Amino acid sequence: MHRLKKGWRIVWTVLAIPVALLYGIFILLRNWLYDKGWLRVHRLPCTVVSIGNLTLGGSGKTPFALYLLQWLQERGIQAGYLSRGYGRSTRGYAEVSLEKPNPARLYGDEPCLVKSRLPTIPVAVAENRVLGGQKLLQTYPSLQVIVLDDAFQHRRIYRDIDILIIDVQHSLWKDWLFPLGRLREPLRSYRRAHLLIFNRKTRATSHKTRRFRRPVLEFEYQTTKLIPAHPSLPPLSIEALRNRNAISFCGIATPDSFHEALIKAGVYVLVRYDFPDHYFFKERHLATIRRQFRRFQKRMRIQNLLLLTTEKDLVRIRDTEAFAQLQDLPLYAVQIAMVPVKEAEAQKVFHTLFANLLSHDYARSL
Repeated sequence: MHRLKKGWRIVWTVLAIPVALLYGIFILLRNWLYDKGWLRVHRLPCTVVSIGNLTLGGSGKTPFALYLLQWLQERGIQAGYLSRGYGRSTRGYAEVSLEKPNPARLYGDEPCLVKSRLPTIPVAVAENRVLGGQKLLQTYPSLQVIVLDDAFQHRRIYRDIDILIIDVQHSLWKDWLFPLGRLREPLRSYRRAHLLIFNRKTRATSHKTRRFRRPVLEFEYQTTKLIPAHPSLPPLSIEALRNRNAISFCGIATPDSFHEALIKAGVYVLVRYDFPDHYFFKERHLATIRRQFRRFQKRMRIQNLLLLTTEKDLVRIRDTEAFAQLQDLPLYAVQIAMVPVKEAEAQKVFHTLFANLLSHDYARSL
C-alpha cells in the first residue's frame, strides 16, 4: 500500500509539473500585459484598497478587512466592502441584507460576517468588481474608500493601495505554483503590494523582514468574546473558557488556527470536527455532533460541557433547518480579532497610507 501511494504521488508530480509551468507562464504574461498597460484597468472615483494573498486557502483576509474597516470608521472615513461572495447561490451584484432568509447562501459567509460585525458599513457582492464598485458608489456616493476582498489577482480594477496577507505558519518561500503547490502566482508578485501583513495567528513567532522591499507589519489573533447562538443562553466571557471542556467544529480554511486559539484560551477540546472551508452543514453532520455531545454528558458525566464554533460558521448555520439539531445545546461562537503586534508602528503605517483621507484636524492631533 505504501509503495502504491508513493507511486501515485510520483505520477501526480510528473503530471503536475507541465501544468504548473504553463500556469506560471500564463500568469507572468497576464501581469506583464497589465504592467505595460495593454490590458485595460478601470478606475473608480474613490480610494480602492485591495486585500489579498498569494496562496490558495485562508490567510486571514477577512479578519484583517474587519480590522481595517473599523480603523477607517473610527477616524470618520466613509468605507464600503465589496466581495465576490464565494460559495453563494446567487449571481451578479447584490447588497448584503441580513434580514433575508439564509443570507449566507445568498451572499456568502464572509460578507455576512462583515455585515454582522459592522452593520453600518455598506457591504456588497459581485463577481465583476468594476461593476460592483460602480453600483456601490451609485447607492452610496459619499463613500471615500472601497475595500476589496481577495482581489490581489483581480487587476481589472485600479487599486490605490494593495495589501498582501501572508500566513507565516505556511511558508511561501518553500511553496510551488498551483497545482504543484498553493501559490496563485510567483513570489516576486509581492512587489505590487504597498504593504505586507505577516499573520502570526496564535503562535508567538517572529520573522526577519529585511529581504522585502515593502513595509511589513506583524499581526496576530486574539479571542475577544463569546457569541451565544441562542438568546436563551447566558453570556460568557473569554475568561470563562479556561479549564472548560468543549467539543469544537468548524468549516474554515485553516482549522488548526481555530483549535490553537481554543487551546490558548485554556479550553480542553475533547473532540474536534473539521469540515472544508465555507462548508454548508447538512442535518446529518450536526446530528452527529449532537449525539457526541449527549454521549459525553450522559455516559461520561461531563458537566458544564460547551459546544464551540467560529463566528463565520455560526453565520452559515444559524438560519438553516439543520440548526434545529443544536437548538438546546450550549453553542457559542468564538469571536477572533486580528490585531497588530506593534500597535504604534501599525498606526504610523496606516496614517501614511491614508494620509490624503484623514482630516487636517485629526492629523494635527496625532
